[in-house]
Amino acid sequence: MQTVRGKFSRTRKLVLPLIIAFASAITAFLLSRDIPVEIPFLKTAQLKTLDQRFEYRVPINIKDSSKVVIVDITNQSFQALPNSFPFPRKYYARLIKNLFNAGAKAVGIDIIFDEPSKLHGDDSTFAAALKKYKSVVLAGHSDIDVSARYKILKSTDFYHNIFVKDGSSIGIVFVRNDLDGVYRRYMPMNEFQTGQDQYKLVPSFGFAVVSKYLGLGDAMAVNHNSYFQLGNIRIPKYDETSMLINYPGPAGSFPTYDIYQVLDDSSFTTRDEAEYGLQINDYYDLKDHGVFKNKVVLVGAEFPESGDLKPIPFSADKAKQSGNLAYGVEIHAAAIETVLDGDFLRPANAVTDFLEMLVGALLIALTSFMFKSAQHSKMFLVVFVPFLATGGVIFISYEAAFILFAKKGIVLGIIYPILAYSFSYVGTVVYQYVSERKQKTAIKSIFSRYVDPSVVNQLVSNPELVRLGGERKVLSVLFSDIANFTGVSEKLPPEELVAHLNEYLTSMTEVVFKHAGTLDKYIGDAIIAFWGAPLELKDHAYRTCQAAIEMTKRLDELHAKWKAENKPLLNFRIGVNSGEMIVGNVGGRDRFDYTVIGDNVNLASRLESANKMYRTRILLSEYTYELVEDRVFARQLDLIVVKGKTKPVKVFELLSDDIDGVTDEKRKLVDLYCAGLAKYRNREWGIAAEFFEKALSIDSSDYPSEMYLERSRVFEIEPPPGDWNGVFVMQTK
Repeated sequence: MQTVRGKFSRTRKLVLPLIIAFASAITAFLLSRDIPVEIPFLKTAQLKTLDQRFEYRVPINIKDSSKVVIVDITNQSFQALPNSFPFPRKYYARLIKNLFNAGAKAVGIDIIFDEPSKLHGDDSTFAAALKKYKSVVLAGHSDIDVSARYKILKSTDFYHNIFVKDGSSIGIVFVRNDLDGVYRRYMPMNEFQTGQDQYKLVPSFGFAVVSKYLGLGDAMAVNHNSYFQLGNIRIPKYDETSMLINYPGPAGSFPTYDIYQVLDDSSFTTRDEAEYGLQINDYYDLKDHGVFKNKVVLVGAEFPESGDLKPIPFSADKAKQSGNLAYGVEIHAAAIETVLDGDFLRPANAVTDFLEMLVGALLIALTSFMFKSAQHSKMFLVVFVPFLATGGVIFISYEAAFILFAKKGIVLGIIYPILAYSFSYVGTVVYQYVSERKQKTAIKSIFSRYVDPSVVNQLVSNPELVRLGGERKVLSVLFSDIANFTGVSEKLPPEELVAHLNEYLTSMTEVVFKHAGTLDKYIGDAIIAFWGAPLELKDHAYRTCQAAIEMTKRLDELHAKWKAENKPLLNFRIGVNSGEMIVGNVGGRDRFDYTVIGDNVNLASRLESANKMYRTRILLSEYTYELVEDRVFARQLDLIVVKGKTKPVKVFELLSDDIDGVTDEKRKLVDLYCAGLAKYRNREWGIAAEFFEKALSIDSSDYPSEMYLERSRVFEIEPPPGDWNGVFVMQTK
């Protein structure tokens, strides 16, 4: 069987959610890859969820475990050191010497030395230190093209650092920021343009320092399909040119010491030492505590006027708009720590991204279709339940992304999967809405001919009540036919006959609709109607009886009207039966009728004809009578075998649809009739005849009593065979 709103087979019902889910997932997936267009606000929203995940994970305390130590230049440095900023190059020479003497493995100086010092011998002192200590990386700077692969378009021969000519290692300090200006990624190398279509690779500052730390000299990271490799370390890619920085926390997360503390050895005098005549010598305390031993040491400016403050994903103070700012040297430190610690953030690959979108979208689509197929036809529920499912899928996806980030460093998409889930929700709801409208239109188109408009509206509001395509149901069916219609038709011209018949059919159809019946069809002057489909009616048998009784009353009203109009009177016969029959659309692909078929339908037709023998108006089968005997007033007429059948059926004359509304006279007549019938069946012909005579004395026009009186007198003279069972076999339809 198939519902109206389920025009598709079960297979197609399963395929539809898959199609919607796949279309939703592929659309969101393509948008996540900027196909066909880049949508900045979606990308920015996705990036913001990364910041939220950092905040969710909470800062990691690396003060004691960090492989990176920062030596910063601060406002306090300006107060402690004798010379003003920019400091003499000899300061940096002493700094390098002291750091390596304290056990540092690599030093990175995030300061641009783009012009010679004005102090005599200053540059040569620094150059000599660089030649002696080979594990030093200087900062390089150049103009960067941020439109494509972040290539260096032009540069001086020395990357704005005059000490490159002394053979010092160089690293480009440019860090790529995202659309929203936040610094989340780090490039292992840059492409330096040496000529037309000619480039050479230049390491980034952090990766140059890592190479020194690992003892790889000036080795470059190798670019593979899904990762960068430096020595034995594989760094997962975030995009084609960069990795994600796994920030341990906000600004101030790394162990940090002021430059004056490192410079302050026994041969260096700070301003405080000069003023108070005391040698404090902070350097030795740092050296003795091993704060630089086997560490990467980064030297950089950390004072506001340096202009090197940049936004990062962590916020030190959420109440402040600028709480997420960190100095550039801290960004380099976080990148280096990420590589050396091996605690990488691993973006999900394209297959995982797509499957995440597809599975969630499919769950939402299936929920919508399953809920709809479960016969929940209220549109707000069809919208609301999938909405709850969508919210659930989004919540699970969101939580999973946060937990996997915090526990495993896996970076799942959030915004684009949510987009896929939203597409799936909207797609299924729109489909359900459109199909709902189509099915309502189909219901109106199909049933407006068969049932009352109020019933059509009920079916439209509750389409799950409708089942088409053929099903077995227990129903009640009514056949009505006009007696001697041929004789009437010969008395009237065709146009008057049609108008006369239409008036009759209209009135009778109104009665059918009034009692929630379904008009099957007109066959000439005959009316076929049934109860119990498409609307389920538990009292379908009683409603059929009510309609039959009211049809007789309507006919009496029409008789009065037709007599006044001098029109011929029409009389009908009605047969009613209840039982299992097949109901549904029967016909061709383009033209069909909603009808009932089966033996129980045929029996109602035979009962309509049987009225002729008993000169009655309404005959019920025993199957209908069993369903209504406590609510209607009826009498058994006979035990008959209709044409084409062998099993006898009890038939009853329906006299009233109100068992308590019958007159005493009518009730007495029926009591006498029933007593006579009992004697008749018991072969007590004489006694039976007496009862029937008494019944006729009350109503001489009661033909069933007259018929049985005649039969009783015949059998009294010539009794039937001994195997007689009172069954009458009909020889006509």
